[in-house]
Amino acid sequence: MPTPDARLPPIAALMRIFFACVLILGGCAAAPPAPSAVVPVVPVPAGWADPAASAAQAGPPVELTSWWRSFGDGALDGLVARSLAASPDLDACAARVRAVRAMTREASARLGPRLSLVGGPQQNADGRSTYFQSGLSAEWNVPLPQRQSSLAGLAEAELQGALADEQAARATLVAEVARTYFEMRAAERDQQVLLELSALADERERLTRVLWQAQQLPAADVEAAASASAQARAAVAEPAAHAAQARARLGVLLGDLRAELPAPLADAAPPARAALGLTALPADLVRQRPAVRRAEQSVFRAAHATGLARADTQPQISLMGLIGLTAAISGPASSSLRGVFSAGPAFSIPLFDGGQREANQQARHAEFDEATALYRKEVLHGVAEAQSALIQLDLERQRVAAALLAQAAAQRLASGTDAQARAGLADGLQRADARRAALQASRASLEAGLAEQVAYVALFTSFGGAALPGAAP
Repeated sequence: MPTPDARLPPIAALMRIFFACVLILGGCAAAPPAPSAVVPVVPVPAGWADPAASAAQAGPPVELTSWWRSFGDGALDGLVARSLAASPDLDACAARVRAVRAMTREASARLGPRLSLVGGPQQNADGRSTYFQSGLSAEWNVPLPQRQSSLAGLAEAELQGALADEQAARATLVAEVARTYFEMRAAERDQQVLLELSALADERERLTRVLWQAQQLPAADVEAAASASAQARAAVAEPAAHAAQARARLGVLLGDLRAELPAPLADAAPPARAALGLTALPADLVRQRPAVRRAEQSVFRAAHATGLARADTQPQISLMGLIGLTAAISGPASSSLRGVFSAGPAFSIPLFDGGQREANQQARHAEFDEATALYRKEVLHGVAEAQSALIQLDLERQRVAAALLAQAAAQRLASGTDAQARAGLADGLQRADARRAALQASRASLEAGLAEQVAYVALFTSFGGAALPGAAP
């Protein structure tokens, strides 16, 4: 009685033998398992170490996706929106994301079947006949699970890394626009104060000359007053130059040096102060940092690269087929034409390579260990940077409060001296000196306000600039 295999067509029996050999020989290629694509857990503080942070959490929460709106400045909001829409840096990042998406589709397509129209001259084994063969060729590299998942994981890690870079560019752009805008406004306010100081120095010089002519002051005082007046006039040019430079930088950030910018300020009103409300803990905020997201994707990429190195130790199986025509060119069957059809599997089983694949796996495992270590470092660095920025902002706010108190005291002194001058109890020089002290206190207050604004920008930049509109979650 014949066995079941004896009743099978010869090709089916060969296929069974083929796959049995592939499984047996492939199982002989032992390889260490690939690491899981999971980032390590990094312990971080349960809360902020700075007591000021606890007080800030009690205030109205700041929307991290649009933190710059906390200043309530429509001009700043407009500049940020325009820069996000037209920045060359964002255009470059968007183009890179599109390229990575296309490469992701290309990697996925490599796992599918391919169909080609082929043709070329052929020669038989004895060299007596030459013929031309053409037709449709089909090939499919059977995607074994390890290789398929590793290639897909690598492509996804590259895409998420590109999205993290795009988010980093958006966060950096917003921070630069806000910082440059604040510097421009601070320079304009400083220029207004210096103009008042210059006018006051001119008035003081005039009063000094009058008193010198009345022989109540020596000539040295006139020279000193003239020198102070000249210095005050020269000082006005510095903030004007700073404001012009800031406007040029804003044009670059907006992608158009001819872009319409907000009109210069006409007074020295104090800068707007933003509210600070933190409703998230360090671990929640640090995840939004693009650098942490990039480090996370590096871990994933290293894990999948290790899996791909392991897949290289496994058999590679392909299914191939050809259907077409063969035309004899020379030989006994010259000028004959016949159809041709072929189909069957092809395989490659690694047996010996002198340790090449083993060394490749060891290198990929080491790269995975490196990526996880750098990820832990990036998380710790992110929490520490945010903590430091929070402390710095609290310090700047204390300085602003002290500067405002000093400014108020100087203003009261100037008002009192004005009243005394009207009552004849103080002269013009005393009145000018009091007004100069008040203006200098105003300058100190404006400088402290700019430092507070810059610290606020640095704080939310340390949080990752927030998950800006259009960024991947």
